[in-house]
Order: sequence, then C-alpha cells, then structure tokens
Amino acid sequence: MSVLFETSLGDIVIDLETELCPKTCLNFLKLCKVYYYNLNAFFNVSKDFLAQVGDPTATGTGGECIWSLIASQKGETAQRYFTPEFNPRLKHKERGTVSMAVAPAIGEEHKGGCGSQFFITLGENIEYLDGKHAVFGHVVEGFDTLDKLNEVFVDQDGRPLKDVRIRHVEILEDPFEDPPGLVVPESPPTRPPDNSTRIAEDEDPLETLPEEEAEEIRRKKAAQASALTLEMVGDLPFANVRPPENVLFVCKLNPVTRDEDLELIFSRFGTIISCQVIRDKKTGDSLQYAFIEFDKREDAEQAYFKMQNVLVDDRRIWVDFSQSVARLNTHWSNDVKMGPRRGGRGKGGFGGRDDLEATRRYRGQSEERRNDYEMVFDVPGGGKKRHRNCPHDEKLMCSPQSVDFRVHRCVLSTASPVFEGMLSLPQPSSDRDTIIPIIPLPEPHTVLEMVLRFVYPLEDPVITSLDQLVPVLEAARKYDFTAAVERLRRRLVSADFLRASPLRVYGIAAHYELSEEAAIASRAMLSVPVSEQVPSEELKHISAYDYHRLIVLREQRARAATSLLKPPRELKCMQCNGRWEKSQEPPRWWTDYRERAREELRIRPTSEIIFTLPFLQRSAHAGCTGCATSIINSSWFFEQLRQKIDDLPATIPFEW
Repeated sequence: MSVLFETSLGDIVIDLETELCPKTCLNFLKLCKVYYYNLNAFFNVSKDFLAQVGDPTATGTGGECIWSLIASQKGETAQRYFTPEFNPRLKHKERGTVSMAVAPAIGEEHKGGCGSQFFITLGENIEYLDGKHAVFGHVVEGFDTLDKLNEVFVDQDGRPLKDVRIRHVEILEDPFEDPPGLVVPESPPTRPPDNSTRIAEDEDPLETLPEEEAEEIRRKKAAQASALTLEMVGDLPFANVRPPENVLFVCKLNPVTRDEDLELIFSRFGTIISCQVIRDKKTGDSLQYAFIEFDKREDAEQAYFKMQNVLVDDRRIWVDFSQSVARLNTHWSNDVKMGPRRGGRGKGGFGGRDDLEATRRYRGQSEERRNDYEMVFDVPGGGKKRHRNCPHDEKLMCSPQSVDFRVHRCVLSTASPVFEGMLSLPQPSSDRDTIIPIIPLPEPHTVLEMVLRFVYPLEDPVITSLDQLVPVLEAARKYDFTAAVERLRRRLVSADFLRASPLRVYGIAAHYELSEEAAIASRAMLSVPVSEQVPSEELKHISAYDYHRLIVLREQRARAATSLLKPPRELKCMQCNGRWEKSQEPPRWWTDYRERAREELRIRPTSEIIFTLPFLQRSAHAGCTGCATSIINSSWFFEQLRQKIDDLPATIPFEW
C-alpha cells in the first residue's frame, strides 16, 4: 500500500505497514484522501535527524485525526487524538522511516496520542525514538528529495526559510473502507492553510532582474509550453514553427468578392502563388476573409503598406500578415497541393492534414536503414522523376569496413573545400560493379556517419563520450567541414564533459589548438583537484609550458582567494562578542571557517564549496550557540566575498 507525495523539492513514495499498523495507516490514508495534507508546509527540519509535516497551522501544535475531523464537520465533538500501534519490529533504523508524531498527555482531560502530524527520518539508527513515536511506513522512492530536504536553510525554530510544501498527494492503493460520514471534497485546496510570511516556494530571493524582464521571461516560457502542447496534440507541425512572412491575411471583404478579383487587385505588387477567399463548407458562402501568398516577402510587405483600408467592392478591407500555420508545409515539400509526400501519394499527412508532415522526432522508428547508409533526401519537383543513380550528382564513400555512404556532390563541395578540390579531379577506376564514382576513405564507418550527419540538414548525432567525439573532430578538421567543427567544439565544452574530465578536455583543446575551448577547460579545472584527474592520451600532445600555466593559474588564484578571507568589523556574534573585552574580536565560528576555507581553496580555488550549507554548518557547530544566527545574519558578507572570488582571473589566455 503506497502513497505518492508531490513536494516542491520532488516526489516521495511511501510504503505503508498496513498489516502491522492498520489503525494508524487507516488514519493516514483517509487524511490523504480528503486532501488534508495538500499544501502543508514542513515546519520542523533538523539536519540528519527528521523532517516533520502534517500540521495545517505549521506551528507544531495543530492537526487532528480523521475521526475528529469527521466529527467537527458534523458539529460534534470527538477525541482529537487516537492511540496508535507500537510494533516492536518497526524501528527507526533506516533513513526514510515514516512515523506518526505522538503528542504527550496533558492532565486527565487531554489524552496523548496521534493526530495528523508525522515525520520522515533523515538519518540512520535514531533508536531513541523507538517506543516514543509510532512507525507506520518507509520511503521507497525519492531519496534524492530527502537529500534536498536535509540541506535546506532553517531558522532558529527549525522551519525552512523558504517554504517546502506538499503540493499534492496521490493514493496508489487503499485497502480500507471509508469511515462513516467521510466526505471527500470535490477539488483539492488552492491556498495554503497557514498564514506563512516565508519565502514562497516559487520565489527566488536572489533574483536581480527587473520585474518587467522577469515577466517577459515567464511569458516566453508559457508560450513555449503552449506551443509544445499544441505540437503534441497535432495542431502544430512542430513547436517552434513560425508563420510565413510572405502570406497576407485580408478581412472585412464584401461577400461578393471572388478569388480572381482579389488576385487581380494584389497582383500589381508581385507574383502571387495563391489567393483564396475562405468559404463555408456547406453553403459555399464567403466568410469575408482571405489569404494571399506572394512569391517574395518584399512584395507582401509592399502590399501590406499600400492596401491597408483600401475600398474593394464598396468595403474598406483590413490587411495584416498571416499568423496561421495551418497551410504551412515542412521543408521537404515544394508542392502546395502534393504536400510532403516523399514516397508517393498517401504517405504524407500530420494532424489530420494531407499537406503537413511531422518533424523527424514523430517519424516511425521502424524504417529500416539500407545497408549503404544512404543519406540522400529528394524533394519532389513538379512531378518530374529524378534519376537517383546519376554519376554527376552522386558519389559513393567507402569505409575500410566496406560500408558505403551515397552522398551528393553538391553537398560535399559546399561543406568542404577539400572535397570541392577532390571531386574536380578525375577519379580512379574501381572494381566495384557500379556507375557511381567511389571515394575510398580511411576513417571507420561510424565516424563517417557522424560527420555526414553534421554536414547534412539532419539532427546532430548523440555523442555521449569523449572517445566518440575525438575521432569525429579529427575527421571534420581533416576534411575541413567548418560547420561540423564548430558544433563539435561546442559539444567538447559541454557541461557533462567538463564535469566528468576537465583535464582531458583541456588536453584535447590544447592538442588541436582550440584557444576558446582551452580557456573554458582551464576554468573548469579549478573546481576539481588535479591529483584526482586521470591522465589521458591527449596530454602527451601538449607542451609542458601549457600544463605549467594551468598549475600556476590554480596556485595564483588560491593565494588571491585566501587573501580575501578577512572579516569586516560588522561581523559579530551577540554571544561571542557580548562582553566589552571581546567586542573587537571576530566571532568564534570565523576562526574555524577561515582555516577550513583556506584548506579548501588550496585544493579547489573556487567559491563552489566554501559557501555551501554543510560547510557553514560545521563552522556554526564549532562556535557558540549564537554563532548559527550570526552566520545567517552575515549573508551579505558571504555574497560580497563570493563575488570577489568569482571576479579573480580564472582562465588562461592562449595565442595559437
């Protein structure tokens, strides 16, 4: 029996011990069913200990069991708490143990027990909670969410400074019958039950953009999401489709205006491809608007400026650029009537239209690739059949593994000056039984395929490792495929490669004299210890001077960053500096923080580690009881210090 919690930090799936704790699980499941936990905030988070939730007031004093909730809805009274099951086999040993918080008894009138509050353990072997709180479940999925929850900033009461809430609860399986009188609301709540003044879960406290720019970014994201939704349901051929710039929308027409009349009037501005007055399907009556497609965009612009508010058949027409993409064909088709049918009639169509075809990601994956890895894409041209085996138009690339690639000569000549000169020379004869000229190449077929996919107007191949990228980059540079080299250079300094092996990226960039990429890799090397980097073959091709410059950059930046570790006079702790004789001394936590920050900067001369919550918490534990508050109040100082460290020189200038 499981429950899915959708929180602002991620999802958590909890398995319940319904056989060992039936009453406790019944109470929990029915509270979930009536949306009692929706939008509840985690009000007590202790690092490596527990995270408590389930109180609508977020104070730790609220909440009630399901039977009390049902009685209060009827205007009756019932016990606020119930007595849970304590099973000796269920203990707080593992991280992710879920327990009901047991309230103590207050006198004879207020009996102790469990209401709605529960907690999830964030550490292991918390055995002193056994027998005090009732275990009834365990987290089985979402431990990454628990890690995020364990690292949140909290105030002196343990509540996160930025709200962490349960957005929604899904009951995956419920074996219990509903208690008598249980009424499930029609919809979940839309507002939090507590009056929180914390940082909202969707609010960025460090956001520096003006409100207008932030609103513009939100609108763009919403528009992208809407376009993707329309693509998924088939209303758009692809999400980033744009309306054509050579089509005009004309409205407020007279019902008697015909296609021929409108085309004659607008033809003085240029060649018109199509002019259509939209009519009712059943009656054939004009809907008083039309679309006019010009051959050139400039002609459409001229007509837009000259024909606005012109009198046509006793009506003042309105002209604008069309925003419709319903008539838009994909880039495979030149024929408006035929549409993008690449294999004859009947093969086109997308979203219920014959003149549209889906982009490649919607294409069936069952198409078998031919043995020759053909990469020829013909566009229908006026119904004329093209000869696919014309020696003047096509060439055959042959790899050492006898895998052939049929390519267009014009594509290779345009993409590579090397092939432009090679193909202009007479080709040697071949023993192969084919009329297509053969170009033997020494590269493996896997490398040639990736290079050609960068050259042709296809989706870039997926490169998951540097072992794949290096031979492809070598071949692209060898044959001078400039566009492919540029995209491979961007892939070389992608985040995943820089995170996994920045030293190897630096070696590859230095070997091929890629100055921009080498500078980016030198910056990424600051975030990892040099001793942890595995030597690679590419390092054999760089000079000792370049490697020495990398080491010197780390040492100089470490010394410069260490020299910035000076506390300002405003850095105080109310307890450490409470006495007059200690008022001029820095807080106790600063001494520990400075020593550990110096050691960390010698290893990684960046600001990535020394400002993290675990790093600051260790300094807080090394100080007095008031040092934690002092660290929180010193956030302005840490921001200034971070900015100064980030402004230090972080790259090596190269001049190859």
